[in-house]
This record gives sequence, structure tokens and C-alpha cells, in this order.
Amino acid sequence: MVQVNEQLEAATEAYLRSLPNLKYPQSLVEKYARIANMIVSLKNDKRRLREYFESLTNDTRGGRQGFQFNVLMDIHNLREAMLGDNTGFVLDDNTKWVS
Repeated sequence: MVQVNEQLEAATEAYLRSLPNLKYPQSLVEKYARIANMIVSLKNDKRRLREYFESLTNDTRGGRQGFQFNVLMDIHNLREAMLGDNTGFVLDDNTKWVS
């Protein structure tokens, strides 16, 4: 598994700022720099990147607290920008990743 820094890496910040039509994911990088670093580290492996986004937005282990809404929206917007889709999650009563 890739080791990811707890602080935002300069390359991560540069990449996130370079994505066209994407508002900088400030909430994500402030609260979860390691997640932002991991997302960017997987940018060239679409299959693994999609799996990682799925693991962030689907509670498969049970009992996860979830993300604040602004962080969740940053994750969703990154998924859409990086993978070209917006099917990352469905808002319903069964979701456990929004706190």
C-alpha cells in the first residue's frame, strides 16, 4: 500500500489547483490531507482511483462516522473531475457517510 503523508504535499496542491472547472477542495485538504494525497497519488490508475472513491463514500465496514457535507462535496466534485462521472453516491436514508 502507498504511504501517504498526513500533510498536504506540494504536488497534491499543484495538481488540485490545475484541474479545470473545479473549485479548490479546501475543506478536504484542511481536514483530510492524507485523503487528498492518496487521491492524487492514484490519478493515473483509474481503476484503483474509482475503488478508492467508492471506499470513501460507501460504508462497507459498518459504524463509520462519515464526512461533513462540505468534505463530501469536495470528494464528489473531485471524483467527477478526475473520472468524468458523477455517479459517486446516492443521497438516501441508507447512506452512512454523511455526518
